[in-house]
Amino acid sequence: MTDPLAVEVQGVSKRFGGVLAVRDVSFAIRPGQICGLIGPNGAGKTTLFNLVSGVYPPDAGTIRIGGAVATRLPAHRIARLGVARTFQNLQLFHTLTVRQNVMVGFAQATPPRLLGSLVGFGRRRHEARDRDAADRLLERVGLPGAGDRMAKDLSFGEQRLLEVARALATRPRLLLLDEPASGLSQGEVAQLVALLRDLRTTEGLSIFLIEHDVATVLGLADHIVVLNYGTMIAEGPPAVVRGDPAVIEAYLGTVGEAPRTSTEPVPARPALLETRDLVTHRGELQVLRGVSLEVRDGEVAGIVGPNGAGKSTLLGTLAGLLPRRAGEIRFKGTSIAGLPAEQVVRRGVSLVPERRQVFTGLTVRQNLRLGAWSRYRRADAAQIERDLESVLRLFPRLRELAGARAGALSGGEQQMLAIGRGLMAGPALLMLDEPSLGLAPRIVTEIFKVLERLKRDGTAILVVEQNARPVFEIAHRVSVLERGRVVVTGSPAQLADDPRVVEAYLGVAGSTPAV
Repeated sequence: MTDPLAVEVQGVSKRFGGVLAVRDVSFAIRPGQICGLIGPNGAGKTTLFNLVSGVYPPDAGTIRIGGAVATRLPAHRIARLGVARTFQNLQLFHTLTVRQNVMVGFAQATPPRLLGSLVGFGRRRHEARDRDAADRLLERVGLPGAGDRMAKDLSFGEQRLLEVARALATRPRLLLLDEPASGLSQGEVAQLVALLRDLRTTEGLSIFLIEHDVATVLGLADHIVVLNYGTMIAEGPPAVVRGDPAVIEAYLGTVGEAPRTSTEPVPARPALLETRDLVTHRGELQVLRGVSLEVRDGEVAGIVGPNGAGKSTLLGTLAGLLPRRAGEIRFKGTSIAGLPAEQVVRRGVSLVPERRQVFTGLTVRQNLRLGAWSRYRRADAAQIERDLESVLRLFPRLRELAGARAGALSGGEQQMLAIGRGLMAGPALLMLDEPSLGLAPRIVTEIFKVLERLKRDGTAILVVEQNARPVFEIAHRVSVLERGRVVVTGSPAQLADDPRVVEAYLGVAGSTPAV
């Protein structure tokens, strides 16, 4: 008799209001298999993960774990089936020691000792055993001798490994890992990859992971599932998935399709923004590794690359929200490196942040007026009102919703509001961080049509995106960012068939993570 499948998902769907986040997805994970779940931003990966782990019940379909029906079981019941999970945002007990964090996991795997709890019989023996077991797990994941340290004192990478150790303490048969390599250095990623391979080989663990570092997943996993807009578009071995046209299109647009604006030359104007050898860290992790780029007056410049490439860190550094470690930033010929964010805005740089970040309790009109906060001392109120009218002409939907609270708007409407608020600062350079994130294709098209209009009006724009296709359609020049470095820069026409673009997103065929 063959062993049951570790996971079997059949026809699973999940809707949130009017959004169908997961649509009729079916796949299976065999015992001892490493399965990677990939897809662009907004593909439905986390929702599918939450369905398998019991965070949400599916609206349709069946989920089996180890042969047992788990379709509507809550998360704690699924854990008892031998499932352990780590989270993208670390969920550690920071005021406990490293060892105590691991020992928490034993509570799930060990039945309550009622008699021992009442009379103290054997308690010390059990605690000593758990302490020894916790120390062995810590050594296994690469944290030897760390048991007495406080969890909050570990580096980010060490905290990731601690979360894996705690999950292993539950003695799982299936390990779910949500972005386990997020925020790790290349050396720490290699350590994690070696650990996961060893767990599969020595423990027979089945592993299901989401990871934005697609090249690492393709080098680690035996089987890949690819989602896009909630639908499974590809499934199979990494070598097959890497070359699948549907997968490449999901990340980059239609293979071989020439962008509409590929022949437009870069404006022959002075440089508005220049960076040279820019280096930025987030904590101990170096994110930007010597980034040099230029945006000319009137140019639309694009920065594309996979999640985790450093795109948002780059914009945060340019906007004065993150401190640089080295390198130079010049705007209109003057250094702005080290200036606080409000001074960068006053110099003429406006950032439209990732995930919109509108003031949900204020009206649309109030949000727009707040965008002009830096101008009230140097521009008359009448000019600001004229600019507000210009924004409402640019986004007619915002005029209709001017009195509505921003929190009641759809994602697309909030993105329009965020762009409008950025324009109200009267910038010489408008920077946009992932404006397509989480939006339906129709809304993405509408947003980029507005950027096209701004381009025709001569507005300088720097847009960063994982979704490369719309950027290729409007940009004069595009740079590809990978692991904090610019790997290639050129016109959309030059990059449309450049293999380095695909390699930045999906890795090099036949490559494996370093171990």
